[in-house]
Amino acid sequence: MAGVSEKSDTLTLAGERGWIPMTINIVPTRIVKSHWDVVEEGANRVGRKADRSLWRVAREVYVADTTAEAREDVLSGVLKRDFEDYFFHSLPLAKMMNLMKTDVSMADSDVTIEYLMDNIFIVGSPDDVADKIRNLYDEVGGFGVLLAMGHEWEPRDKWLKSMTLLKEQVMPRLADLNLTA
Repeated sequence: MAGVSEKSDTLTLAGERGWIPMTINIVPTRIVKSHWDVVEEGANRVGRKADRSLWRVAREVYVADTTAEAREDVLSGVLKRDFEDYFFHSLPLAKMMNLMKTDVSMADSDVTIEYLMDNIFIVGSPDDVADKIRNLYDEVGGFGVLLAMGHEWEPRDKWLKSMTLLKEQVMPRLADLNLTA
């Protein structure tokens, strides 16, 4: 069951019912941290033990040979398109731009693709991506599965290379976390 908002009621329900919790891809760590807390609260309420290894955390993940190349690919590709043409239009209409903010007092106009790459997305070289995943894992107290979001990637060969780098160069560096991607 997916959680969106801080202290998500749906994730409380997931904890109560023993369902697999998932945090969506657009929220900063301040919201991600609250998600596990409510899963545990829901589980404890009914005498269950929540299992962190089942928790899925979704993220935009893009890996290239260098961080500069990865950032350029994002700025010229489908991630930029999807966020600028969809999320940056639909979330303000629903008064939900705060979901993507590390600080709720920041202006909506400060939520840009560059901001997302710096604060929410996991974009970079294999070393940088491994560091970002490890930092997220440590900041939230651990999770079991990283869900790398998919898009209609063009050019397809760059997406395939990114997924290959994630599998062959990033995930082995994170073996000690027992994390699945």
